[in-house]
Amino acid sequence: MEPDSEFCYPNIIDFFGTTLFHICHFTKSDLFDYSAYNQYAENNIKHSDKMVSDEVSQHLQNNDESHHENIISSYSREFQEFGDIYPAMHRKSMVIALYNFFEHQIKTMCEEINKLLPQDMSDKYLKEICIKRYRKFLRHEAGLDINQGSNLWELWEDMLKVEQIRHVLVHSEGEIENHRADRLSHIDGYSKKKKNIRLIRNRIIIDDGFVAALITDLITLFEHLDRQVSAFIRRYEIEHGFYEVPLPPGASRTPF
Repeated sequence: MEPDSEFCYPNIIDFFGTTLFHICHFTKSDLFDYSAYNQYAENNIKHSDKMVSDEVSQHLQNNDESHHENIISSYSREFQEFGDIYPAMHRKSMVIALYNFFEHQIKTMCEEINKLLPQDMSDKYLKEICIKRYRKFLRHEAGLDINQGSNLWELWEDMLKVEQIRHVLVHSEGEIENHRADRLSHIDGYSKKKKNIRLIRNRIIIDDGFVAALITDLITLFEHLDRQVSAFIRRYEIEHGFYEVPLPPGASRTPF
């Protein structure tokens, strides 16, 4: 199928061959890969930290107490790397990557749906990168059921907070600027609701477990979206007709 010619309103479409049909499934598959990688990285950091601790303990056992302070001091950099620096770098990178991935997949979904609308709505909703506008497009133009109070709405609201966290991590190394009282309020409220993320004097601290929980929330979000996209496709097919796979010459659709 040529997407620019066949995948457009008001054609009868073989949706199984389109990005729109599969996007939520493929997104969830990628998120499981993110989850596995996150666990792999966290385990490696913990393993390295334990190896250093075991090595120090062995040196302490094999040397007189008068040398203990120097031994511990000689490993101070390794303790800092595996205890503070590497975990923070990994979690920061993961939150940024996960948000960017979410934003890209949602924009792709909106662009695919926009091709199936009677009127091109990209200038109104999709010209600027904004997940709040993407949600408005999906609700008002595509008819997706993303209403206040629903699980999907709440998950999207959480991603609006993650968007702000991502901006702080990218632009100010996790430090919320003093003049951004609105951002501080939103992130503070989110951190009080979620486990393993906190603020210390306006600095975002991401603890072990937050990234895994964020991935779980994203998987749930795309499970909800998958059902909504399927409902959109059904509505489109009811209005414009169902695609029938061509049969070989002489074959019949009549069941035996």
